[in-house]
Amino acid sequence: MPQYGTAGFWSCVSQHSILVAGLPLFMEYEADGTIYPGMVVEFTSTDGHVKAADTKGDNIVGVADIAMATQDGNGSRRKADCDPNVDSESDNPYVAGDQVKVINGPVIVMLILEPGNDIVPGDKLQVGATDGMVTEMSCALASANPCSLIAEALETAFTGYGECEYIAAKLLM
Repeated sequence: MPQYGTAGFWSCVSQHSILVAGLPLFMEYEADGTIYPGMVVEFTSTDGHVKAADTKGDNIVGVADIAMATQDGNGSRRKADCDPNVDSESDNPYVAGDQVKVINGPVIVMLILEPGNDIVPGDKLQVGATDGMVTEMSCALASANPCSLIAEALETAFTGYGECEYIAAKLLM
């Protein structure tokens, strides 16, 4: 059951998209590896290439969006095991060499919440241990092991171990 978020919208309006609200900056980069729409992406050491962000989040660019050029091509659907609306046979991530559509700016998006999280509206999110997915912020930005603040959760979500879910969040990067 979708929750009513603090942003004043029903998150179910974005059951098939990543961008929920706002005026985004769209960019395109080449994928280095597997990237699902809704994953946080970062630059690699190769110019113009991105990958699923890791826990350090050093070179974060934005969030991978759904590619609408084709209904069945790579990057055309959300991650199947995180979204009950997507048939597991329709799981089409971006793969190495694909052009990845990336969103950034003052927007509300659907991010992938990694397994084992209990999130409420207002929780700050960082990139988790599962590359590209987010988790509740658990480190100080000024600590010896800093992490990057990515977004603020706008709805309640619980993911058990081995589960992931899309969650509405306001980008803060």
